[in-house]
Amino acid sequence: MKHENNRDTEEDRNMGEAGNMGGAGNMGEDGNMGEDGNMGEDGNRNHNYDERMENTMREGNIRIRIRKEEANIKEEIGRHIKEVMERVEMACKRAGRKIDEVKVIAVSKTFEAEFIKYAWEYGIKDFGENYVQEALPKIHQLRELDITWHFIGRLQTNKAKFMPGNFSFIHSVDSIELVKELEKRCERYVSETGSECVLNILIQVNISMEKTKGGVQPEKVSELVGKILEIGKHTKLCGLMTIPPIAENPESSRNFFRKLREIKEDCEKKFEIKLPELSMGMSDDFEVAIEEGATMIRLGRAIFFERDKKN
Repeated sequence: MKHENNRDTEEDRNMGEAGNMGGAGNMGEDGNMGEDGNMGEDGNRNHNYDERMENTMREGNIRIRIRKEEANIKEEIGRHIKEVMERVEMACKRAGRKIDEVKVIAVSKTFEAEFIKYAWEYGIKDFGENYVQEALPKIHQLRELDITWHFIGRLQTNKAKFMPGNFSFIHSVDSIELVKELEKRCERYVSETGSECVLNILIQVNISMEKTKGGVQPEKVSELVGKILEIGKHTKLCGLMTIPPIAENPESSRNFFRKLREIKEDCEKKFEIKLPELSMGMSDDFEVAIEEGATMIRLGRAIFFERDKKN
């Protein structure tokens, strides 16, 4: 018995070629230790498994970090909107106006559709875009949301075809040729879709007479209004828009806003019409614009943030 036990112990200690310890005391070909003492295929599988687990955990951590960043961005946008609406309310009180007389347009150029959705969830329903190519994918992506889209950039006649069915307001009309092209494109849209087409248009007025800005010269606004009223079928003239020079002091914009309101009132009197919209005021001067009669304010940074921060 003693001899047999010794033999069993020796056999257990020396594992054979079938996957037990080989002659060198190493693991054999079946995936245990090989002759050189390194890991075999099973060991590689375990190593690969560990790598996959590490990658999965790393990807999970990235997703968590992204979700946290998105939550922070959404909260920041919500906080900005709350602050903006408080400032709008205070400006309306100073001017003896009601807050529902002012429409806040979030300028969403360069911001992704997800950012627009965040602002929408906090109550903003109007969004302004400057570039057709950038705007169209976002409009399509967010088509299920109740959004009113405003085109606020300079509009070339060759881009007019994209306005019907996508935008409700165009703030940058500055020629009768553009209005004629919009009318033609609306006719085609009605013919092709069977849907109605009305484009609310605003004349951009270059009160500051800056060469770098589009718009009609103040003394020519009345002439353009008359021409639009003659041909307008699908285009509905509803007001005026202006962009004052950039200035550190918001009060510097007041005279430009006041002049736009006076031009509007003169046109209303001359043509016996109502032009209900004054699109004026941006992130730095919208409170002054409200005090001078703005019905639409166009806010980018005040609602979102500095554009270089979004990345």
